[in-house]
Amino acid sequence: MSILGKVGMAVRDSLAGTLRGTGEITGVAIDVVRDTTVSALQGARTIGGEAGHLAQDAIVGVLQATGNISGEAVALVRDSAVGVIEGTGQVATATTTMLHDVVVGAIRGSSDAGAELGSAAQGAVEGALRGGASVGLTAEQSLVQVTRGAIDGTREIGGALTSAAQGTVAGVITAVASTGGDVTTAARETSRQLISSAAVVGEDLAQVAVSAVSGAINAARTVGVDAEKASAAVATGAVEAAYDVSDAAGDAVRDAVSGTIQGVRVVVDSAISGDKAEEKGSA
Repeated sequence: MSILGKVGMAVRDSLAGTLRGTGEITGVAIDVVRDTTVSALQGARTIGGEAGHLAQDAIVGVLQATGNISGEAVALVRDSAVGVIEGTGQVATATTTMLHDVVVGAIRGSSDAGAELGSAAQGAVEGALRGGASVGLTAEQSLVQVTRGAIDGTREIGGALTSAAQGTVAGVITAVASTGGDVTTAARETSRQLISSAAVVGEDLAQVAVSAVSGAINAARTVGVDAEKASAAVATGAVEAAYDVSDAAGDAVRDAVSGTIQGVRVVVDSAISGDKAEEKGSA
């Protein structure tokens, strides 16, 4: 067995054993995963891309130890991701690439343990951004790589961005709000990335956009930020990215996200629609 395999096994065994011994569900994973990660990596010659594998193994251990408890998956995946990042940061320099790898690993591990993709994406993204902040990486530095990790992880397990978009946006808004960052800017950029990636793989852009807006509304209500502003930022980012694909795609996404979604009036930035309309009119 390789060193990497032994590292992953140590994380799983220690975490599962501690959770069974204490009877705790949440609030334990961060400490256990962090301490086990530090011990494991101190015995490895190189760190390389191990953070992602550690995240995958740790999350499988958490979800197996707790029986993949309904309603707790987001928190468990989040805390496991934070623990891996904090532990790795004690042994090596934390980078945004490491955060990407942790998100991919977290989604793989969640899938291995049977967790729902939306919950996995939300927990992985929120955990990566929170963990990154704890080791000195700002949301502005981390956002692109973390969102890309959610997209790459979804592809690796054969999932659809329509399912992952809601959780990804929710994770970003929750994490950025908790660290006092610019929620609307982060939400808009995340939405742009999701739509651009969906276009590459041929997914329904309108469905992905609506899913992303729904995630923004749910998260905004949970953390107490303005749901109309958050949803408008996500909708506007989606329309911007869709128009980069084609006028037809932009029109379809704008129509899909304009109006009332989950009881919230969603308004796309009029400048985006107006600019595109002018461009088409002058063509």
